[in-house]
Amino acid sequence: MYRRILNRLKRDWLAVRYSRLAGVARFDPKKARIVSGDPRGGTTWLAQLLNELPGSALIWEPLAVSEVKEVHALKFQWRQFIPEDDSWPEAKELMERILSGRLLSPYLCQQTTPRQLRQANHLLIKFCRANQLLPWLTKEFHFEVPPVYLVRHPCAVVASQLKQGGWKNVPPHFTIPEGRYTSFYTKHEKFLETIDTIEKRLAATWCLCNRVPLSHPDNNKRWITVTYESMLLDGPREIDRIARRWNVSIPKGVYDKLQTASSTTVTGSPILQGSVREQLEYWKFSLTAGQIENIMSVVNYFGVDLYDSDVLPRRTFT
Repeated sequence: MYRRILNRLKRDWLAVRYSRLAGVARFDPKKARIVSGDPRGGTTWLAQLLNELPGSALIWEPLAVSEVKEVHALKFQWRQFIPEDDSWPEAKELMERILSGRLLSPYLCQQTTPRQLRQANHLLIKFCRANQLLPWLTKEFHFEVPPVYLVRHPCAVVASQLKQGGWKNVPPHFTIPEGRYTSFYTKHEKFLETIDTIEKRLAATWCLCNRVPLSHPDNNKRWITVTYESMLLDGPREIDRIARRWNVSIPKGVYDKLQTASSTTVTGSPILQGSVREQLEYWKFSLTAGQIENIMSVVNYFGVDLYDSDVLPRRTFT
């Protein structure tokens, strides 16, 4: 009981400190560095690596509707889509607050101390629900360095989501969320009505969000497309690709930490035993043949051709 009280007092005190820092935020939104991907897609791992760059302060999941009241008040969906050419002034204002550090809280700063924020010269913002926003974000804010878009095999993402546990109680049927731009979903309504398993539902969400950046004509131009599989197999090459596009030097410590699991890695993951190949193939053994077939049938419907039944992507990005 006393520990809970102390933790609550600490959180309240941190909330006051972060609120004060938000009031004097000095970060330029255009200088923000973004890592975008899927839940259980490797964004924590990559963001923690890139947060090793000098002058960085990490902002954690600002689009979490249940944790960020400002996002909830705007009636954002969990994976809000905004058409690239559309205008939503309130959404842009909210995103500008996030990118400039004028929206801070213990949740958003759970991996960043007040001291790090004061000493930082740029924000590194980790999104695992912004893939479908990348065209709109990059058009609205003209970032000085392109966001990093990390994409992982849909079977691996779904398998990890099921193992982690946060998605085990997801209903098997796909419910189209209410709010703005529901055509993002309703154009596929007939297909979505046929979904009858959890893995199909999770795969449909993966496809809806990833097909936006993957099919965009400026894919790997306005953002840096990196596959999780390439990060595992040739991390130094991928880090160097990011460094060239960001025009930064990478500290040696970043390369040294490529084989270090992220803070959200699930117990029992092969990566904890240092086995890259087993990590890549893990989903083949944790999903049934029927589940894999279900996932890939959804992927095929949406026409996302980066992945098939092999563990590796069909192409790499340079």
